[in-house]
Amino acid sequence: MQLIGKYLDLMEAEHAAMRLRQRGILTHISSKHSFSTSGYITGAFEVGLWAILDSQYQDACAYLADENHEITSGLSEEEMVQFEAKANQSSYNVFNKFIFYTGLIVLAFILTAVFIAKN
Repeated sequence: MQLIGKYLDLMEAEHAAMRLRQRGILTHISSKHSFSTSGYITGAFEVGLWAILDSQYQDACAYLADENHEITSGLSEEEMVQFEAKANQSSYNVFNKFIFYTGLIVLAFILTAVFIAKN
């Protein structure tokens, strides 16, 4: 993932992300929720627009600078949906593994504490 640009306006970043998606470029806006809450509370005074695929970074920057730029790395809507589904499934799997192993560690600490307390 590579940073395309920083924005002081969330709407501007979302508009840029939408324009890129229409051309087949996957993006992510970082600090979106922190920025919406308040920069004074969260410290997020700007949001970042990121190209998810490194291979699309140059096209994304060039297109935002000049809308006449011909995108060569764009994906079809079907490819983008498949990519996003796989990414969501991977995130879900990683989170579930984290919860499972954290639970095992907590259980081991509890059993150890009970064992030590009885002796």
